[in-house]
Amino acid sequence: MTVEYVYDGDTVRVRDGDGELTVRVLGIDTPETVKSGYTVGCWGPESTSYARATLDGAAVQVTIDPRADAVDDYGRTLAHLTLPDGSDYGTAAVRAGMAKAYAYGRSTGRLTEEIARAESEARASGAGLWGPPCDGRTDSVQLEGN
Repeated sequence: MTVEYVYDGDTVRVRDGDGELTVRVLGIDTPETVKSGYTVGCWGPESTSYARATLDGAAVQVTIDPRADAVDDYGRTLAHLTLPDGSDYGTAAVRAGMAKAYAYGRSTGRLTEEIARAESEARASGAGLWGPPCDGRTDSVQLEGN
């Protein structure tokens, strides 16, 4: 499958000969950048830029984890993305400080421990969102009137 569009650091649209699919990357969470009615989270633009540089137009393998939920509340497919070099995008994003480890619902699949280790490394080194100015605080705030 080919990444056709990057919404943000943890959500992409992929396409193959059978059509397209919106994928919410399993095991990670990135700061909000496009959530209507909310502020942009600290490190959100950097996370999205990282995802675009890494994923735009990339041929990826989309892997559904049978031990995880199949879809989220928005109907997005929950899956891991394997990059052309064989590495896991979610683990790489967390290691680079572009995302936090995150388990959605019962999504504690095959890469949970690897992603948690990557987060420990990123925290220890102050990478990305773990350093200034965010220091790990990336929450969005609901705007008044929404």
